[in-house]
Amino acid sequence: MTANPLLRGMYPDPSICLVDGTYYLATSTFEYLPGIPIHASTDLVEWTFVGHAIHDPAQFDYETVGDSRGMFAPTIRHHDGLFFVACTSMDGGGNFYVTAEDPAGPWSAPVLLTDARGIDPSLFFHEGRAWWIGCREVAEQQFDGETEVWMRELDLARGELVGEERVIWTRTMARAVWAEAPHLYHRDGWFYLMTAEGGTSFEHSVMVARSRDLHGPYLPCPRNPVLTHRHLGHGVEVQDVGHADLVEGADGRWWMVMLATRPIDGHTVLGRETHLASVGWEDDWPVVNPGLGRLEPPVPRAGHWASDGVPQPDDFLAVRGFATFAVPTEEGLELRSTGSDLSSPLPTAALLRRLSSTDSTVSVTLGRLDPEGSAGLVLRQSSGTHVRLELGASGLRLIARHGHDAVVSSAAAPAWPITLTARISSAGVDWSASTTDAPPLALGTTPLSALSTETAGGFVGTTFGPYVSGPVGASTLVTGWSQDDRS
Repeated sequence: MTANPLLRGMYPDPSICLVDGTYYLATSTFEYLPGIPIHASTDLVEWTFVGHAIHDPAQFDYETVGDSRGMFAPTIRHHDGLFFVACTSMDGGGNFYVTAEDPAGPWSAPVLLTDARGIDPSLFFHEGRAWWIGCREVAEQQFDGETEVWMRELDLARGELVGEERVIWTRTMARAVWAEAPHLYHRDGWFYLMTAEGGTSFEHSVMVARSRDLHGPYLPCPRNPVLTHRHLGHGVEVQDVGHADLVEGADGRWWMVMLATRPIDGHTVLGRETHLASVGWEDDWPVVNPGLGRLEPPVPRAGHWASDGVPQPDDFLAVRGFATFAVPTEEGLELRSTGSDLSSPLPTAALLRRLSSTDSTVSVTLGRLDPEGSAGLVLRQSSGTHVRLELGASGLRLIARHGHDAVVSSAAAPAWPITLTARISSAGVDWSASTTDAPPLALGTTPLSALSTETAGGFVGTTFGPYVSGPVGASTLVTGWSQDDRS
């Protein structure tokens, strides 16, 4: 049984390639930095993080990137000794690619393709030539979300698109929205085009077409969609399946990675996660998980990941910027305010990790706080939707934000150091504060649905971690943190 999800928590839009016996996987990060993590595996089971394709402030200006904007849908490929990642930078940059000799980095400055409209770019290398494939909304839409897939040759020496542009696909199903995430492959004399359709939620699906000629015409697989869970209904454990990529292993076996979600009571808290399926071929068409035709149920991973101690800045994500506000000291990790709070559209001094289980406990320990600042533990979906346990001049406050702040409860602050804890389960999030030699102080329970994409909108999952806000430079000291996942 495949140990799905491969990558738990917010790892959407997976793309995969195989180089010298190692599989490399890239996923989206939207407004979070560092951007586009690269993971590696030799067996498709155990995955190790190796680096980020967006790791240098000089690559992009993120300061005005909106929630669920930023880096959309990367494609990772390898050609002539170089790794390539093609992607779309929303709110600044557009379509681009970066290269590296080593997926751990460093990655190059972005090569911007100003005439490549749309999103979800892909690269296809064939017979010494490179092709850029993308999707975009059609000029005169019959309905919202009507898209087309186009391709054009990419001159790698000049970093420019050249030659004739061709539209090679619109959609498989009548009135199907968002024919996107296009990828091209070559196998046994056939060129295969794989796309997603239906949008990236419940109607999501994987479609395939093929042609003997690279430029088409492409004819759809008679068994489309080759993968979806929408026909299984809203009660299944894994939903929203789509946005897939194929890879052939060294042994000739084929595999597909794709995104999927694990909702609880109709609410998606963890975001879109990376899953895996085997692929067979019948009549020169792909068959996903032959004999099953759907993804296998998730495999529990008790004690999947836990960590304690003082966090290091490189272990975390930051919003719309890099974690230059986090400074290691002899006492712990000092967070210094950027002058923006968690609801701001600007970079915020929050160190965040992906929440990877809805049965987990997360906590941070604060050793001190400047009087003019506020700090705490946040569970974040977006600038407009998050829940935080905050320590400030007025003591402790549990605050739920959905468009505006609402104080759930308050209490006097315990003595230093203070550990702030969120116990997460399907029943909700239990918040508490504790200090040395004193029982925990319960601050109340907030609903898990408050942290879902259905509540917040957008494309990301929940992240968590310590933060500080207040005047520029106001600081707090983080002396410990932990995450204990029970599934």
